[in-house]
Order: sequence, then structure tokens, then C-alpha cells
Amino acid sequence: MKWTDKFNRKYMQISLYVIITAVIIYSLSLIAKNAPTIVKLIMEKVNWLFRVIKPITFGFVFAYLLDPVVNFFEKRYRKIKPKKLFRKLYAPRTWAATTSVILLFIAFIGLISILVYSVTDQMRLANLDDIVRLANELTNSLNAFYYTILDHLAELDIQSQEFEHYVTNAITFILDIVKNFIISSLTSITNISGYLTTTLFSLLIGFYFLIDGRMIINYIKKVNYALFSDRKNKKITQMVQDLDEVFSGYIRGQLADAFFMMMAISAVLSIIGVKFAYVIGIFAGIGNLIPYFGPIVAYVSTIFVCLINGDMKTLAIAMIALVIVQTIDGNFIGPKLLSRSIKIHPLIIIISLIFGSAIGGFLGMLLAVPIGAYIKLVFVRYIDTKVERKKAQRGEILKEQEKIK
Repeated sequence: MKWTDKFNRKYMQISLYVIITAVIIYSLSLIAKNAPTIVKLIMEKVNWLFRVIKPITFGFVFAYLLDPVVNFFEKRYRKIKPKKLFRKLYAPRTWAATTSVILLFIAFIGLISILVYSVTDQMRLANLDDIVRLANELTNSLNAFYYTILDHLAELDIQSQEFEHYVTNAITFILDIVKNFIISSLTSITNISGYLTTTLFSLLIGFYFLIDGRMIINYIKKVNYALFSDRKNKKITQMVQDLDEVFSGYIRGQLADAFFMMMAISAVLSIIGVKFAYVIGIFAGIGNLIPYFGPIVAYVSTIFVCLINGDMKTLAIAMIALVIVQTIDGNFIGPKLLSRSIKIHPLIIIISLIFGSAIGGFLGMLLAVPIGAYIKLVFVRYIDTKVERKKAQRGEILKEQEKIK
């Protein structure tokens, strides 16, 4: 009798299953026991990976946003016919990318210069004694308002101690926000060298993306063609086209709309005579990158500046002017600049902004709407495909029933 005949194959298989199950359970128990340490190590590796790929990601975004401008200049440079001596050195794409980056740098420096000049000019014109007097008047007005409320609460037989408790909590909450803002600002200043390094590498990588982006895209297509089936490549191509349509339509449109609002609000408030008009216009334009946030910045900043200066007439005119500018932008300029593919319900926009802010902060809010628009586009296409298939199946069933009759 062979030694293999002494083993029962069925029992052997059951034993192996029991051993493998025991090993899996023991491994899972070890993982559960050391879960905090494992999660911490994973997060450290993920954060390290994000720090490494951050310049690459920013460089790609920079090249993606600037690509239409580069294409515009490239078409113009291709019409130029250089002499034979310089023909080999003449690269229209490189010159177009260089021109675009230089113009962007000039625009950025000009924007910063306008912002700094506006602030310093207003501060130079302002009298220190007037600022102190206005601050004292504002403090006295707030104190008078506070004690008036306490008097009314006493008349209504409401305990003012509870109100004082709520006020104290509110003030503490506001002071905590200010303290956290100051701490984060100081932390950002101390990490400015890291930000400068990331910005420099991002610009360099983005510049090379602008020059050799087509070559990289063609090579990626070649790799996909070699690794995936035609059906999978078709799906990948469709997904990339949808993402490009949504993101290019939204981000580039929002940038153009933000620039328009920046110029319009600055010009209107400056003509009306609102102080810090250019500062308000610049920050309102930047805030306009996030839906519904730009108008809030414009209204709140204008109200604050006018109240500080005690100019109620200018405030009323400025509010009317801002409403007109916002109406023109919301009904004419914005829809012309934004792509049709990102037309989604305002409720979905608000929900997307909430999730984007919770997940990625300010950057998450910037990307929340196009991501929501893409999800909506894919979902609508999926539902439409399902409906068409059901209609086709129902049509085939009806044809078969007619044949039977």
C-alpha cells in the first residue's frame, strides 16, 4: 500500500481550509490590534507621496489652464517664416509657451502692484487721528447697542446673565477663529521657503508640459493601445474627453468670469468713490472662483468700508451698483463663458461645495463643482443608456408578439 493511500483527500482539504482560516483570523486580529500604528504609517507614506507629486500636479494644472493661450500664440508664430540661419533654432511651441508665461508673470506683478498701491495710497491719505476717532466711535456704538439690548431684555423680564453668557461664548468663539487664523498665517510665513520651492518646481514642470505635452499625450495613447483592448481604450478616451469638457469649460470659464468681475467691481466702486475699491474688486474677483462666494466678499467688504468711514450715501449707491453688476454677470457674462456641460442645479452646487470644503478645503471648493458636474454627466448618460436599452428590448418583445399573432 502506498503512503498516499493512507491520507483522506477530503479531510486533507478540510484541514487546509481550517489552517488557512485560522491564519487569516490571526492576521486580521494582529492588524486590528495594531490598527492605529498601521494607519499612521500609511498616512505618513501617503502624505510623503502627496508632497512628492504636488509639484507635478500643480505643474500639470498650470499647463492645462495656460494651454489655450499657448495655442493662440503658436498659431501666430507658425505664420512667421524665419531666415535659414535661424530656422533650425526656431520652435513656435517653445516661443509661444515662453510668451504666455512672461505675459502671465507681468499680469501677476501688475495685480500685486495695484493691490499694494491701493492699500498704501489709502493708508497714506487716511489721517491717524481720524482712524482712532472712528475706532472709538465704533466701539462706543457697539457698547451702546449692547446695553440697549440688555435694557430691552430687562423690560421683557429675560435674565441678562444668560444673554451675557451667550455673548461671552460668541466672543470667545470669534477670538479663537482670529487666533487660529493668526497662527496659520505665521505658520505659512515660516514655511514660505517650502512654498517657493514647490512653486518654482511647479512652474518648471508646467513649462515643460506646455512644450512637450502633445508628445506625452501621444505616448500615453500608445501605451494604452498596447496594454488595453479597443473597448477599454474607447471608454478611457470618452472619460478623458468628458473630463476635459467639464473641467476646461468650468475652470477656464470661471477664471475669465473672475477677471471680468475683478475689473468691473474695481471700476464701479472706484467711480462711486468707495475706499479700497481695487482691493475689494480683486478679492471679490478671486472669491468669484467659488460660486456664490464672490458677491458675499464684495457686499460685506463694501458695507464694512463704508460703515467705518460713515459714508451711508456712498454705501447705498454702491449696493445698487453691485446688484446691477452681479445681475449682468449672472444672466449674460457667466453663461457665455461657462460650458453647457456644467449646467447643474444650484442645490447640487451647494452640496458639492459643502463636501469639497470638508474634504479638500479651499482647493476642494474650487474643484467641487466640476467634479459634481462630471458625476452628473456620467450618471445622466448611464440612465439614458439604460432607458434606450429597455426601449429597444420592449420593441423587440412587441415585434415577437406581433409575429406570433
